[in-house]
Amino acid sequence: MPFRSSHWWLLFVLSLAATPGCRQSREAFAESPLEHPDLRLPVHDAARPARERPLFTRGDALSLPDDFPSDIYLPASYRIDSLMDRGALRVVSLRAPGRVSTLFEAARASMDGRGWKQTLAMRDASDGALLNYEKGDRAAVLSFSDDHDAGAVTMNVQLRSGAH
Repeated sequence: MPFRSSHWWLLFVLSLAATPGCRQSREAFAESPLEHPDLRLPVHDAARPARERPLFTRGDALSLPDDFPSDIYLPASYRIDSLMDRGALRVVSLRAPGRVSTLFEAARASMDGRGWKQTLAMRDASDGALLNYEKGDRAAVLSFSDDHDAGAVTMNVQLRSGAH
């Protein structure tokens, strides 16, 4: 049975448990106050009708926060579907044109070239891939899955930092 997008989310979550330091992150999350922190997420650009927004442009509907690390691989063109910022944990979900194999190799070359140490690489024969990296006190998980309906790749970037 080929992996489906839901399988990649499960692997994504399981990879969090395999990342060093996650126990502390889970404890910090469990002990965090119930009040919401001041998040730095940009506002959705609802002023432009959807038909006027191209499908793949850099930060079309949502933009990356100004403090998003510049040493993290992002495709040349993409559309951000969602952003989550929770203290030391940040997750970006985006769609990009192309194929999983092409984006996987581009991400691997980019992250390696920017000083990240690869701790896990996984691909399946059908439509998914996962990369885990560490650099200093930071960890990054990049997951890729074909979005056949949209003719694109869904890419999730999960960042964890001790100093975020």
